[in-house]
Amino acid sequence: MNQAIEPAAGEKSQPQKRSRLGNVLLFGIIAVVGIIFLVVFYIGILNPPSQRVSEGLAPEITFTTYDGQQMRLSELRGKPVVINFWASWCVPCREEQAILEETWQRHKGDVMFLGLDYLDQEPNALAYLAEFGVTYPNGPDKGSRAYTTYHVQGVPETFFVDAEGRLHGYYVGPIPASELERRIQELLTTES
Repeated sequence: MNQAIEPAAGEKSQPQKRSRLGNVLLFGIIAVVGIIFLVVFYIGILNPPSQRVSEGLAPEITFTTYDGQQMRLSELRGKPVVINFWASWCVPCREEQAILEETWQRHKGDVMFLGLDYLDQEPNALAYLAEFGVTYPNGPDKGSRAYTTYHVQGVPETFFVDAEGRLHGYYVGPIPASELERRIQELLTTES
């Protein structure tokens, strides 16, 4: 007769010890990987290293508008410039577009506005510009070159450049009329 030998009370069999050790080891590995993931997420996504262009000479932008005009930021020196990154598919962009156009109409002799369309289809962009009656120069940001150069994090985003070509900050999201006016007045004040 084969009888199974039971371990004495308080003793564990080898497979049970290995199983428990394996579970503890697995739990430890999962905990370490989880902690590493949280650290990477926190540092890399929630608090990315600031590479955003926010001061100094504004990086050059060159693009062709939807009506075929060549635009080069450095050729606009002598007048402050407001650069707005937008897209026709961007709902928050719609919130600010009328404000941008109205402000452009009020200041177009003193301040230049540029619109750079991000990741869009030309027919949709042209329909958007027509819908809002946009008259300041706008064109596609081909290859997202300006978007990348300025380290834009999403549309809409607006940058402010003084008459000497120095960057005076940016605004993330749909800009309120009062904030846009305040920023333009700052640009006009630094011009004198």
